[in-house]
Amino acid sequence: MYKVGKKWVVATIVSTSVLMGGVVSAHADQVTTNSDNAVVTNTASQPTGSSSDVTSNTSTSPSTITGAVQVQLKQSTNVDTVPSENNQKKLNPSAAQAVNNAHINVNNLTEDQINELNKINFSKSAEKGAKLTFKDLEGIGNAIVKQDPRYTVPYFNAKEINNMPAAYAVDAQTGKMAHLDVWDSWPVQDAVTGYVSNYKGYQLVIAMMGIPNTPYGDNHIYLLYNKYGDNDFSHWRNAGSIFGNKENNVYQEWSGSAIVNNDGSIQLFYTSNDTSDFKLNDQKLATATLHLNVDDNGVSIASVDNNHVIFEGDGYHYQTYQQFAEGKDRKDDDYCLRDPHVVQLTNGDRYLVFEANTGKEDYQSDEQIYNWANYGGDDAFNIKSFFKLLNNKKDRELAGLANGSLGILKLNNNQDNPEVDEVYSPLVSTLMASDEVERPDIVKLGGKYYLFSVTRVSRGSDTELTQKDNATVGDNVAMIGYVADNLMGPYKPLNNSGVVLTASVPANWRTATYSYFAVPVEGHPDQVLITSYMSNKDFASGKGNYATWAPSFLVQINSDNTTMVLARATNQGDWIWDNSSRNDKMLGVLDKNAANSAALPGEWGKPVDWSLINRSAGLGLKPHQGADPSEQPNNKPGTNPGNKPGTNPDNKPGDKPGTNPDNKPGDKPGTNPDNIPGNNPGLNPRETPNEVPGKSKMPGMTSDQKQSENKQLLPQTGNGNGLMALFAGSLLAMFGIATVEKQHN
Repeated sequence: MYKVGKKWVVATIVSTSVLMGGVVSAHADQVTTNSDNAVVTNTASQPTGSSSDVTSNTSTSPSTITGAVQVQLKQSTNVDTVPSENNQKKLNPSAAQAVNNAHINVNNLTEDQINELNKINFSKSAEKGAKLTFKDLEGIGNAIVKQDPRYTVPYFNAKEINNMPAAYAVDAQTGKMAHLDVWDSWPVQDAVTGYVSNYKGYQLVIAMMGIPNTPYGDNHIYLLYNKYGDNDFSHWRNAGSIFGNKENNVYQEWSGSAIVNNDGSIQLFYTSNDTSDFKLNDQKLATATLHLNVDDNGVSIASVDNNHVIFEGDGYHYQTYQQFAEGKDRKDDDYCLRDPHVVQLTNGDRYLVFEANTGKEDYQSDEQIYNWANYGGDDAFNIKSFFKLLNNKKDRELAGLANGSLGILKLNNNQDNPEVDEVYSPLVSTLMASDEVERPDIVKLGGKYYLFSVTRVSRGSDTELTQKDNATVGDNVAMIGYVADNLMGPYKPLNNSGVVLTASVPANWRTATYSYFAVPVEGHPDQVLITSYMSNKDFASGKGNYATWAPSFLVQINSDNTTMVLARATNQGDWIWDNSSRNDKMLGVLDKNAANSAALPGEWGKPVDWSLINRSAGLGLKPHQGADPSEQPNNKPGTNPGNKPGTNPDNKPGDKPGTNPDNKPGDKPGTNPDNIPGNNPGLNPRETPNEVPGKSKMPGMTSDQKQSENKQLLPQTGNGNGLMALFAGSLLAMFGIATVEKQHN
């Protein structure tokens, strides 16, 4: 789940209403500090507003639509723009009906407008799978702007965040001990229930890791383990690189999933990434069988067998690398075939859900902007969005390239050496709206299938929306979700637009999170535990701040297909929610002077270096916190020869993960040889301080927070003048003077 390349240059158009306005929501379990800097949980009322729908706040009034259409087309066309009184006869029946539904005076339409409207495909023929539409994209982006506490990732206490001790290990590429970043991670799960497997007394997690700032990348997968039920972050250990210590940067491994086979072996599914022959991330779905040595002293890799590619696209349902390579615009196009997530049904059948791009069945092209089904709103919203794309060259190009999807295929019955049995149309496609929906994850709860994925608004076709998110929060990441009665669908978006989680802090803060992965909670069929990594790679949040596991938190799934973030945090790296998990000391607040601030000293006011983050920019955050559940209704195929994982190919003493190859004191994984600040062991939730109940004077806010809301500072600028600076910048951008460069990772 790592990419290099893809630079965009876009004009910045920021709505002054976004910069100068605000949305105040009431929330429950507001976490604050008292005079003794202890954690206080203030229970308040429910969030204001609707409990279900999250949609675009774009106005679709008749006057707005007509005015926008007239101005946009007149600014962008050299063809006749003179309205005609005979326009009704020039429109085809479907276009005429849409114009009428949008309350647009047909006689005010220009010749250009009529010609474009007549090209639209208004067909309502059955779609194959669900769609993330342009309307959904706006709903997700606007949810980030609003900082709705139902969806916003909780603030975490930055001072409690530590580098992962187990990430000091033998690096797969260099074969030497090194401090590694930790990114996408996933547990070995029970094949049927999806719970984290109790594997002979251990919990197992596979993680994508590597040395920061390595030229051309260092992205490989490692096996981590801890005693089952132990949620002490410092107790995790590293069994080493799954494919040995002679890896290279040409063939790397990205994220996937793993379950236990009937014979007790581990079936790993992962992304094989090939950059040989100057290829740009040729991704393939691959699998391998892990055999482990397990005893009271720990876990080690005995062998890795049957490592092979199982799918590299079929060209029809899913794009192949060759199709991508022959495309007309690789600069702005994305190629995705990765993140296989295995699902086993009760009858033993196994399926893979994965990220991909659509194939010829419903392919990327400029014609997609003329497909009415891609817009997802009423005719007023659709027409406004249609002309918005027509009049923005960059957005139109991106819309024509956008063909993300969440795909599915069936495996044969050979558990430890599987091949593809059948390939199906995507469960969800994002044509015209987005080019990337990552890390699909299926969770079965209460007889329903919940499909989650992570995305970035910046991967979409609305650059203005991306800038709004970046100007408000400093990031544009989100988790989306869908629900169906059976694995094959049809899927419906949760919360109307699909939004489940949204970014809450700038991307260069220590507490910035991404790569969300939902794990079912045993005994709670209406909740999932959200895991993620924290601190963007390559020291984006400062030297010594390695990417690490974040504290986990709960999301409640309601029977009406809505969700809500709960103010229930754990230690870093807790994959199993139980009675000992909760540790509210890990929760923070948006106050730079608080003991439990979400920002480290110096982060508030620090501009984002997007060359490190590889995303986008901006700020103006609002306090939020999750809800109290008590108030809710019940509702690469081919490893290096001779480099067998778990062995020492060069027969060097001490070269096995968990030993000290150079015999240096303190060089054992799990220790801090360099005495890096913040590398202390994680907290034990059993030592969580008692909660102090309290009530806020304003729903969801303390008096201090109310004052802070009235004197809102922009964390990225560090002073109240930041609003005026952004306002001035937006004016310059409107005249084409200001530009922002953003590089996709």
